[in-house]
Amino acid sequence: MSEIIIEARRRTPGRSAARAMRRQSIIPGIYYFHGEEPIAVAVHELALRPLIYTTESHLVRLRLDDGSEKSCVLKDISFDPVTDRPTHFDFQGVAANEAIRMEVPIMLTGSSIGQRNGGVVDQVLHKLEIECIPANLPERIDVDITDMDVNQSLHVGGLSLPDITILTNADLAIVTIAPPRVGAATEGGESEAIGSDEE
Repeated sequence: MSEIIIEARRRTPGRSAARAMRRQSIIPGIYYFHGEEPIAVAVHELALRPLIYTTESHLVRLRLDDGSEKSCVLKDISFDPVTDRPTHFDFQGVAANEAIRMEVPIMLTGSSIGQRNGGVVDQVLHKLEIECIPANLPERIDVDITDMDVNQSLHVGGLSLPDITILTNADLAIVTIAPPRVGAATEGGESEAIGSDEE
């Protein structure tokens, strides 16, 4: 798991102050950790991009303007429905010896037997909810589909992740290899005949 350093400053809570910050591309957020008072913080929008526009999970070292540092993860982020720009974020503090719950992206790897036989890869599940200590938090879950053939599926229960507890329902399918799709125009040439009559 890679770590991203983000510079932040403490802010004064309030809607009007938050709106003023957003006009300057400064995004308001909150840092929280059990046993500690929540801290209202603000981060430049550009600094959040490595966390938002990525297919990986990251640990964050949050550097505050008072010289303190917090180890955390991005737990939630809100976006403007019109501009799609971030409007608020939540950082959850982590401790080295305490397990955390996270949703981690699933990445398919390999070219399946089914694809070579004309099948279509259908990824049903794109994130996996897991629990582990921060040191074991993966950037993503790689799922190898090389040996999968047409009409085969891989379920959550088929994964084995050392030192990680999988919380997602074991019966959920992650990926299936669907049969080849046959177009109507290729079935006996009927579509072509219809097209000729209409001309």
